[in-house]
Amino acid sequence: MRERAIELIRDAYEIAAKMKNVDLDAINAPRPAKLRYSSQADLVRDFIDSAGAILDFAGKLGLVNQDEAIAILRETGSAHPELDDWLRT
Repeated sequence: MRERAIELIRDAYEIAAKMKNVDLDAINAPRPAKLRYSSQADLVRDFIDSAGAILDFAGKLGLVNQDEAIAILRETGSAHPELDDWLRT
């Protein structure tokens, strides 16, 4: 179960990174006006926040320890350094 949790967390961060390339208008079209993303950065941030929540929850369940969580975050940062730029906009 531990390996599966780590895999799902990594996948969540990979999906967040891919959100920088999706068509924002297509994402927003079916959403009510109040729930639309105002920018690509907001979309990316939302998915990163979700991935972080998954990581936190797995940690609280004891499926991921602190060292593993740090390693996942470092791997994500190394694989997708552009995410920092997206989060600052």
